[in-house]
Amino acid sequence: MRKEQLKAAGLNGVGAIDERMKTHHQRIIDISASVDRFLKSAFTDIIVEGPAIDPSALQQHPHMVVCTHRSHVDYFIMGHLLFFRGFKHMRFAAGDNLTKLPWIGPRFRSFGAFTVAREIAFERNYVKNLCNQVVTMMAQREAVVVFPEGGRSYSGSMLEVKNGILGAAILMQSQLPDEDVFLLPMAISYECPPDVPWFDLLLTGKKLRRRTHPFFKRLLGSIFYFGADILAFAPFFFARKWGKPYGMVYIDYDAPFAVRTAIDIEGNRTPGSRSDVFFEHRASMQKLADLMQQRFCALYRILPMHVLAFLLHTAGALSADKAVVLLPFPIKALRHAGRNMKSLDRFSSPHGIVAEGQRQLLRLKAINLKNGAMSVRKKTIVRYYAAPVIDVVKP
Repeated sequence: MRKEQLKAAGLNGVGAIDERMKTHHQRIIDISASVDRFLKSAFTDIIVEGPAIDPSALQQHPHMVVCTHRSHVDYFIMGHLLFFRGFKHMRFAAGDNLTKLPWIGPRFRSFGAFTVAREIAFERNYVKNLCNQVVTMMAQREAVVVFPEGGRSYSGSMLEVKNGILGAAILMQSQLPDEDVFLLPMAISYECPPDVPWFDLLLTGKKLRRRTHPFFKRLLGSIFYFGADILAFAPFFFARKWGKPYGMVYIDYDAPFAVRTAIDIEGNRTPGSRSDVFFEHRASMQKLADLMQQRFCALYRILPMHVLAFLLHTAGALSADKAVVLLPFPIKALRHAGRNMKSLDRFSSPHGIVAEGQRQLLRLKAINLKNGAMSVRKKTIVRYYAAPVIDVVKP
């Protein structure tokens, strides 16, 4: 579909927003105040840092918000952030484990979520159809929010960015070679995402739910899989009564960039593949995925708890003084790798970083503190927070 075809179809601007999209936006308006109150009660604060953006100007162009994925709360926080900064007609890519749930799924879809079928998300024909669906959304100037890691990170590491749904931005740009198609990269870093303590149970369920297993095994897997999220989010939704137990949230973002300024789409086109538009752009799609991987790693904020968890994961037990001595090594490696050190740089000494990391990990009950010595209490949680540093300071 070239530019002339888009115009003929009425998809060349904000005026193409139809009544269904207006309904999505109205539903978000209806719940915006209650979501704002809830997030303010659940989290100590949500810190957002990045350059000034004019949403009304950005939404004159096809655009996609591309974010890391750590928790189901990402959907609420991203919707809240974008709405209160003036974005309209948002659409959220969400796994079918959410959109097909009873009661929750229909409500989530009514706010603009569209389904990504996880089990077939790597099948070529499915990805092609999904990208074409997203191209239509972008052509209609909907604010498409995607999480291209393909799911929550259960390990704490940055997952490999998939080139599937990102391919829609390449296809959109190829159809409008003389117009900017924008991507807005974002990364979320939590002190206490509700999901983390229950990831072990969820992963057990995920293994049991494989299609190759017998029915009763898959049924048990579904109980574990969905039960983990119920156990995680039931208390989360009552957080208002418990005094902000989920700590700080940090959102860092870059300025939007045009796909055509970052990727040579025509130069990367595969010769002899013009009968299959999706296939001929696969090189550009992979280059865009690689670029977003770099952006995510640079944006994701390293917290004091990450570096302290790394030291505890490595040593098992430490005094605060010993942690201070060891701290410069991972910090130097992270800085050299270009990681986001804003939360560490605000401390004037290593002692402050260790004390804050200790406070954050104690809040999660991930460590013990006795006679001034720290030891690991919950290995999987300490390993989860150590992962962003382990990925840089590899053994």
